[in-house]
Amino acid sequence: MSGTESVRVTVTSVIGDDTLVFSGSGALSRDSRGTHLRYTARDDAGNEVTSALHLGMGRAMVDNGAYRLLLDPSRPTSARIAAEGGALELTITTHHIHADLIGCEGTISLHYTLSTMGHELQEMQVTLALRPMEQER
Repeated sequence: MSGTESVRVTVTSVIGDDTLVFSGSGALSRDSRGTHLRYTARDDAGNEVTSALHLGMGRAMVDNGAYRLLLDPSRPTSARIAAEGGALELTITTHHIHADLIGCEGTISLHYTLSTMGHELQEMQVTLALRPMEQER
């Protein structure tokens, strides 16, 4: 794959007992630093998520504009998220990052846990399914 490819994106997030599914489109590119995906997707209720994902060197960076999460399976990382009444300090424990992409089609899987002050807030399992924009199934 060279340059930037337009892709269809389906994001499935499993958070505890809840499963959220968002569908939309994005742009996938690769360079010497890794794979980059920027996308916007909506769920059936019209809620929208816009995010950028960078995969490289066994790690992932998720940036939705409001916060950035560094996912690194080799060590816990931290993030600071603006919250009502101040900032929330998070610890991110990454269990799994896997990309199975051929060209601009395939899946990206992220599995991590968010904690604060030693207490688990939520376990996240996120799968992004990608396919070329011209392939409508």
